[in-house]
Amino acid sequence: MIENIELSDDQKKRIEQYMLLFAKLQKNIVQDLYNNHNDSVIYKKFPKERVIKMFDNPQANERDLRELSGFLYQASTHYRRLVDYYATILLYNYTVVPTNLPLDINKEKYKNTYLNVIYLCEKYNLRQEAKKAIKMAIRDGVYYGLCYETDISFHIRPFDNRYAKISTIEDSCFRFAIDLEYFNGKSKDYIRDMYGNDILNAFIMYKGDKEKNIKGDKKKRWYEPPNGICIKADETDSVHSLPYFAGLAMSIFDIEDYSLLKKAKAENDNYKALAMKMITDEDGVPKMDYEMAMKYYDQASGNIPAGIGLIISPFDIQEFTFNKNSTAERDALIEAEENFYFSAGTSPLIFGSAKATSSSSLTLSVKPDEELAFSLLEQFQRFFNMKLKKMNLPYGFAIKFLDQSIFNRDEFINRYQKAASYGVSVKMQYAASLGLSPSDVEGMSYLEDEILGLGKTKWIHPLVSSNVQSGVNNDEGGRPTAEEKGEQIGDAGEKTRNTDGNDR
Repeated sequence: MIENIELSDDQKKRIEQYMLLFAKLQKNIVQDLYNNHNDSVIYKKFPKERVIKMFDNPQANERDLRELSGFLYQASTHYRRLVDYYATILLYNYTVVPTNLPLDINKEKYKNTYLNVIYLCEKYNLRQEAKKAIKMAIRDGVYYGLCYETDISFHIRPFDNRYAKISTIEDSCFRFAIDLEYFNGKSKDYIRDMYGNDILNAFIMYKGDKEKNIKGDKKKRWYEPPNGICIKADETDSVHSLPYFAGLAMSIFDIEDYSLLKKAKAENDNYKALAMKMITDEDGVPKMDYEMAMKYYDQASGNIPAGIGLIISPFDIQEFTFNKNSTAERDALIEAEENFYFSAGTSPLIFGSAKATSSSSLTLSVKPDEELAFSLLEQFQRFFNMKLKKMNLPYGFAIKFLDQSIFNRDEFINRYQKAASYGVSVKMQYAASLGLSPSDVEGMSYLEDEILGLGKTKWIHPLVSSNVQSGVNNDEGGRPTAEEKGEQIGDAGEKTRNTDGNDR
């Protein structure tokens, strides 16, 4: 699309350099299957005592805490659902808006620039990449990624956070440097080519190359890649990057402990024992020969199913039970699970709690969750807007994500629909709230109007609805419901609905 825009030679050079960075890596290798290399992270089990020591000095144990968070994400469904919830609560709908609108505009060039930007956004696959980045930022505390781009494809490869650190801030975006020791050693020879010529040249400048007569420089161990993107869970601390929910590790252990106790209780309840009493005389001497008694014992034990024990004793056996109430045990486990979500600042209602059923309380409780996810999405948005700025396009445009989540979806749609009907210039935002990307709107408008002629020959009348119908009135009367107006009903309204209070 770039050739359709009249650009200066300098602008074309900048764009080509940015877009063709690591162009040969259009297919990005994940694992080297031919040489049987596998660099997946091995999650190790973390004893509770070790975890307690980690929190004595979190900053000093930053790397261990990230490994712990990764282990919990793999081993605990509660932890995984919590992290995934914050990454999937947003819809990632976006639009492209103009910036720094000049007085003198060449309309044709302006339109071509806009089309170029929206096609770039489509190539960037913003929704998928943003969701992946936010999930890893919450899980690990920070997300380091390297962008690989050609004129037709784009991919962000996550970089091992054990070998990266935040180094600078550019245009309010965190930039990071990678430790080139990550690529050192013969076992890593195959990996260097996977990261492109830029990093390969930086590694040669650091370690040197005898064949090319290049002397290494140990001061160049840390290299800041120009194609790096960094998303941080806590923007207030640019030095340390701790997993956002690492503090919930002990709550996970509590859930595990209660689960094991419940399992042990169930196993003990299913276990039975039979006692064979040996009759004795007045002096306590068994009347039956020991070998004869063992013969009967062996005969009985051979016909007893699994889960039932057999003992032989001359004593009377009395049963004692330490059984707790099963409901109390179940409640203890549920309470541990709900305390886990409360400790995270997240409502247990989202994950199936039955203690409260009010939709209004749930609506209010998810607001802080949305704000956390939006703050991370804003970092992702700033990075790609900085990327657009560096292209020095003839006219300025910026990517803008809507503050739309799975909970306020209908609210946003109704808001933009009403604003658009009153003439406010939010038609693109309205389309975005419906899940359409800017290129979807442009492409489908052209297809429907210019190619298929749906708006000129076929669908020339509005679709049938209550707004355009006339004649017989089938309206049953009554004011619109809260759902019809895109509103949430309160506790009292919900109780009235459940009890059919308006029909009495």
